[in-house]
Amino acid sequence: MPRSDLPKPTTNALAHHQEVKLADTRAERDLQDSLAEIFSIIVTIDELEKAFLKDAIPEADYTEICERSLKQYKSLVADDTVAKAFVGLEEFKAEWDVCVGASSSSVCLDR
Repeated sequence: MPRSDLPKPTTNALAHHQEVKLADTRAERDLQDSLAEIFSIIVTIDELEKAFLKDAIPEADYTEICERSLKQYKSLVADDTVAKAFVGLEEFKAEWDVCVGASSSSVCLDR
């Protein structure tokens, strides 16, 4: 039995499925993909740091994953277009509301 306290969906919202383009060109799409990758690297390193501090991940695994993530990060920001949009780690975190520990991603990515 449906709950009466929940709002009922409008039929218009369900009937109109349309594609939403996030980018108009391949270059814009590639830039968005690169920025999304950077976002995921920052979050991954933060979670990795938390796991390492709790002894939930061996040091060798921590080092390997951090180094691989750092290489990916450096490769992404080496592109001029990405670097221009990225600006810097602190600016990126502020612009995209990335809430990670103060030390984790900053220490690894600023090497």
